[in-house]
Amino acid sequence: MKTEANQSPNQDPDSEEAYAEDTPLTWAFGDTPKVKIIAALLSEAERDINISDISRLSGVSRSAIYEHLDDLVELGVVTQTREMGGSTLYQINTENEAVEKIAELESIFLNQWCNDEVKITPE
Repeated sequence: MKTEANQSPNQDPDSEEAYAEDTPLTWAFGDTPKVKIIAALLSEAERDINISDISRLSGVSRSAIYEHLDDLVELGVVTQTREMGGSTLYQINTENEAVEKIAELESIFLNQWCNDEVKITPE
């Protein structure tokens, strides 16, 4: 787990290591907020989730998510699905061609990673 001293400025300091901290996507494309948000939403592709859940899964602060989510919605990668209890819910857009390719890449990287074809070393 990262300590506060070496956490990225966009990571939520109150969270344990988030799912998106160590995925094939973040390993291949870097641990930028947008990559982490996409990785988190891909991990929950079957359901829509709120900003707090995206933050928890991605390890990105809520304020950083708000900074980047509109771009991902505009690109069609993420969709706003509904309002529930005053919160907007979001979901990865599995009908978007780019998302299909990203998921395919994640799968390829994961297979390589699991088969030790690629050696991934934590920072």
